[in-house]
Amino acid sequence: MKKSIIILCFTALLAGGCESYLDRQPDESYTSGNIFEKYSSTFAYLVNVYSWIFNETDPSGQQNHFTPSSDEAACAFPSRMFALSNNSTWSVNSEDTQKSYKIQYWLNYYKGIREASYFIANVGRCPELTPDEVKEWAAEARFLRAYYYFSLMRLYGPVVLLGEKPVDFNDPALRDVDRNPWDECVEWVSNECDAAARDLPLEQSATFYGRATKGAALALKARLLLYSARPLFNGNPMYAGLKNAKGQYLFPQEPDAGKWTKAADAAWDVIDLNQYELINTGNPYTDLKNVFIRNWNNELIFAYQKSSYSHRVATIPRGVGGTSYGGVAVTQKLVDAFAMKNGRYPITGYEADGKPVIDAASGYSERGFSSFKHPILDQTMSTYNMYVDREPRFYTSVFYQGLKWIGGSYTLNKVEFYYGGNSGAGPSAGGSNYSLTGYLPFKFQDISFNSTTLGSNQALWTAITWPLFRYAEVLLNYAEALNEQPDRDETNALVYMNMIRNRAGVDDIEDVYPEVEGNKELLRKMILRERMLELNFENHRFFDTRTWAIAEQEDAGAVYGMNVMAQPGSDAQNSPFWERTVIASDGGNTPSTRVFQKKNYLLPIPQSEIDRLKNITQNYQW
Repeated sequence: MKKSIIILCFTALLAGGCESYLDRQPDESYTSGNIFEKYSSTFAYLVNVYSWIFNETDPSGQQNHFTPSSDEAACAFPSRMFALSNNSTWSVNSEDTQKSYKIQYWLNYYKGIREASYFIANVGRCPELTPDEVKEWAAEARFLRAYYYFSLMRLYGPVVLLGEKPVDFNDPALRDVDRNPWDECVEWVSNECDAAARDLPLEQSATFYGRATKGAALALKARLLLYSARPLFNGNPMYAGLKNAKGQYLFPQEPDAGKWTKAADAAWDVIDLNQYELINTGNPYTDLKNVFIRNWNNELIFAYQKSSYSHRVATIPRGVGGTSYGGVAVTQKLVDAFAMKNGRYPITGYEADGKPVIDAASGYSERGFSSFKHPILDQTMSTYNMYVDREPRFYTSVFYQGLKWIGGSYTLNKVEFYYGGNSGAGPSAGGSNYSLTGYLPFKFQDISFNSTTLGSNQALWTAITWPLFRYAEVLLNYAEALNEQPDRDETNALVYMNMIRNRAGVDDIEDVYPEVEGNKELLRKMILRERMLELNFENHRFFDTRTWAIAEQEDAGAVYGMNVMAQPGSDAQNSPFWERTVIASDGGNTPSTRVFQKKNYLLPIPQSEIDRLKNITQNYQW
């Protein structure tokens, strides 16, 4: 390894620092002999352990493919990994051949696991650390190792558990390893979370925001156990009979309803810390924006701070100018999902031809226009009735045709998503710098931030504190598990679900839908819808549809938006722009109709690992 090491502040780590340290070659030793002799170099190694967290701020498919491979988003940027996912052409070679997009989940998460294990084994050698610091720093690395294992498991299912030894897959002794059974993996990672939680502090000082806490470890355990209780991993007949080289079943052969109780208990452990709260001042428009633009707020359990460049450059309309491409779009399906201000969901389903089934009692209409004042942008305009009188989360999440763009001292009086418009398809769009659906995500945008003169210098872009775990998710996790556990607790499931709805400015679900009471299946449906709304564009929807084994229905088929390709382009009230239309393309080279096969619920183990680890068992149908 290189004998020098770059020592970075923690914020620099979370912006992707320590690159020179991480650039070592696979055959180099893990560390020089004196790396753990000094406080500074030991801390730098801890920074390195954190640096294997994937960049989840990028919704365009360049850093991860979760958002544009879900039914909440469509992306115009071509030749990225999400395109392989959306048309079911992902292969065992994809992670190896698409290295330029940095999406090598298996390889990189195991590198993070290796680094965490080495740090845990050696941090006690540093003479400049107090015993309490050794214990806490080792717990941070233990949490991170558990997080990396979980991140692998949500993508691949059962994984290879390496225990405490900081081994490398290049070691010839590992050629005979195979994946451990799912329940064994869950138990090991869950125990690691408990062990880390015992030695982690309730909170970090302001200097070290972003470092792991007790709540982070418990929130990780809660999500892990929730996923484990869901149908994909809990006695799924699709995986019946799949064994590893030792003859062990890789997946549970029968459902275990008791896993829901464990998931509920784990979520309660986070709630019972009394350390987190929803931002709720009674103004949902302000509160729902502040969750995502007010750094290190009390709703965040574990987050990392990064330049907002990756997210905002992909979601700011091209017409704003500067470095703005506006190619990541909200799907019509997500637009449809938001409730009306009376709390009712306007669209209850779709006909075979894609026509929406409208709940007349919701007050929703897709006909005509009304004079309407946008509650955040303070703009009164003739507005398509589809967007009138929706719940606050709609206006904090979705940017639609004709709105003005406010960015600090800069204002674009009208954003045009139609063909030939300042932010629409056409000759000036550069092929992919436009919204495929006529919408852009608005969730992480800050109207006090002017991006027009910043260019591609990421250091100049304001930071986003990106939520990897936040309290709203834990409340929804708890509600879901209470609804599903054998000793069903509907009363509290409703209470915790309604905390989310009430903060969002809508009434209790049972007041709007009395029929939900006593109906486990209907409440489940409502909770999943609330997750889709509350957690949109936070990389949850991709995993929710998969772990609930509903992706074949939710993530397949035609993707709809407004008719952005209608020519001549216009948003006049009689323009064909205002027609639900199957989008023209998705990623520039994939069909507008997405394909989801059963094998796509889990990623394949990369071929390079199959070649190197001769006994490793490949996933179903790969």
